[in-house]
Amino acid sequence: MNGKLYFTRQGLAKLQKETEELEARLKELQAQTAHVAEVGGDLWHDNASYDLLVIDIRGMDRRVSDAHQQLSQAVLIEPPTDFDRVAVGTRVRIMQDQEEMTLEIVGFGESDPDHDKLAYNTPLALAIMGKQKGEVISRTGAGKRIEIRILEISKGGENVSGA
Repeated sequence: MNGKLYFTRQGLAKLQKETEELEARLKELQAQTAHVAEVGGDLWHDNASYDLLVIDIRGMDRRVSDAHQQLSQAVLIEPPTDFDRVAVGTRVRIMQDQEEMTLEIVGFGESDPDHDKLAYNTPLALAIMGKQKGEVISRTGAGKRIEIRILEISKGGENVSGA
């Protein structure tokens, strides 16, 4: 989707907090290097503790880098003010294969199936994004034709499942 990642306010705050936590953990790991090197003796190539720590640091550094990449691509999506089309921040009631379900369309990485939240970039959400109440979408999934009917679009942001 054009190199941008769309987040709700809540999702962006979560990503920022996770990034800060990853950075703090990376600093903790880096601070251990001198101690681990000293405890392992002068033979750096036979220091298993040091080798493992370096692997952990590299992995954590990669996670920090990935988080910063996501932040650099992040675009805050404000909640919609009208509900004539399915968009991030809307709740949508659909009928799919004779089964009615209600989903909230949320930002990147914010999917939570246990609470009926579906990120905008998932296949089902992509199929219904921008559609209006009453529209029927046909798509292929699991090797068969699936019809999805948009029954209702409303404001998201509250717990859909009642849990």
